[in-house]
Amino acid sequence: MLKKLLKRLAIPPIEVAAGDAWKRGDTVFIRKFHPRPTKHDADLAKAIQDVTAIGWTLVSSQFEGDGLQRHANLVFTRP
Repeated sequence: MLKKLLKRLAIPPIEVAAGDAWKRGDTVFIRKFHPRPTKHDADLAKAIQDVTAIGWTLVSSQFEGDGLQRHANLVFTRP
C-alpha cells in the first residue's frame, strides 16, 4: 500500500533514487527512510544493502521520532 502511494506521488524507491544519483555523478546521496514497524528494521537493512550494492558507502544513519513517526536519515557517499 505504501509503495502504491509513493508511486502516485512520484517518489521513487530508495534503490531507484540512489541509482539515478549514481548515474548523475552525485558525490553524496541523502535520504529519509521510514521503516515499517512490523518489519523490525529488516526493510531498513535491505534498503541499505540495495544502495551499497550500487556502489555507495553508508557514512551516517541517524534515527529520529517514535512509533509510526520513526525514521532514519541515511547519508551515503561515493567511495
